[in-house]
Amino acid sequence: MTRVLEAELQELRQQLLAMGGLAETMIQGSVRALVERNADLAHGVFRYEEEMDQRCIDLDDRSFKLIALRQPVASDLRFITAGIKINSELERIGDLAVNIAVRTLTLLKEPPVDVLVDLPKMAQLSQEMVKRSLDAFVSRNPDLARGVIDADDAIDGLRDRAFQQLVVFMSREPGAIRQALELMLISRSLERIADHATNIAEDVIYIAKGEDVRERGDKEIRKGIRSREGLPQMPAAALAEGAVARVIQEETELFGLFREAAANVLAGARALQEMFDQYSDPRSQWAGIEQLERRGDELTHRVVRRLNETFITIIDRPNLHALASRLDDVLDGIEAVAARMVLYRIPEPTAAARELVGLIVASAEQIVEAIDHLPRFTDVEKVCVEINRLENVADNVYRGAIAALFEGDRPAADLIKWKEIYEFLEATTDRSEDVADVVEGIALKRRVLGF
Repeated sequence: MTRVLEAELQELRQQLLAMGGLAETMIQGSVRALVERNADLAHGVFRYEEEMDQRCIDLDDRSFKLIALRQPVASDLRFITAGIKINSELERIGDLAVNIAVRTLTLLKEPPVDVLVDLPKMAQLSQEMVKRSLDAFVSRNPDLARGVIDADDAIDGLRDRAFQQLVVFMSREPGAIRQALELMLISRSLERIADHATNIAEDVIYIAKGEDVRERGDKEIRKGIRSREGLPQMPAAALAEGAVARVIQEETELFGLFREAAANVLAGARALQEMFDQYSDPRSQWAGIEQLERRGDELTHRVVRRLNETFITIIDRPNLHALASRLDDVLDGIEAVAARMVLYRIPEPTAAARELVGLIVASAEQIVEAIDHLPRFTDVEKVCVEINRLENVADNVYRGAIAALFEGDRPAADLIKWKEIYEFLEATTDRSEDVADVVEGIALKRRVLGF
């Protein structure tokens, strides 16, 4: 290793550690603002956001230039490419801290409630996981990384307990539903911070030992959509004369929100297609997609709030929570693709990328049709089969695009950028299939119940 490359790798390590420290500060500030009901602390987190975003851009630029100019190989190249991924994880952690600060400001407009459950403890554990995952990365210590992964279960348990306690609190204090809902969403943000720290730890193990330990099983656990067996259930007597009709009416209104969310997903997919087909001003086109992504977050919030205000649902609440989350995931994937086209300064989309975007649009059209079927529960399976078919086509396009990347003499920086963009495009079609799976499961349960 040349002295110049060694010095530059050390600088990269220091920048990542600085970003990690900033992420920890943002987590701590957002939760302190919540506990102390301090608006100034919340606004302080917002000021850190711009610094975090700029650091993310600078570190990506430095990494790509390092690959292009120094042409590192073997472990050095793996270290740099992992650093690029970790950079993205840290930037997302910062975004989640900002989300907590935003919800804290919303809570400050409401009367205080003495029900913070385990949120301070969750914040402390999440901060520690972020710090230890970065320590493991810098030292390439797989044992330290495994400790981070093991700690994720504790965060999941705290989130589940907070959810259960807040549901009980809402049933006891209906006037405080708004505050309890915000606290639920804060607990979800803290759990997602821990997931990002876990992602970093998994990358460390892969770098150090070549062992892929990423979870491929029940993704609902990683996304925070566990089955809520421990939650209080409405007794069968609640479905007495007249109650079923009222419940169906409430769920029909709820499905109206789901239809809005699905239409918003389709709008995002079509906006991405327009961006790729008319690649003239990608930054402003990305801004339009960001607006749709924020609209999706708002609709998800409204769905969750409605679920917690409506005590009876014929369909299990976890299924409806999962549907809202899966729709949000598709739009998040669309926005992530648009963001990388701009941040990576991509001069022109490839033919394969345009084809994958077309498949995302086709899947989003099927999602709209599937959710439109939900109140009637007819022909849902046919729509879901089509979404699955589109996902299989996307897999084939993705594999061909990745293979083509490694043909010829392509600059290493371009290879890394396009590999990540293709991965996000393919993952977005996966998320559409996740929506289909949830919809199909809901339809099956509804038929079994006879409604």
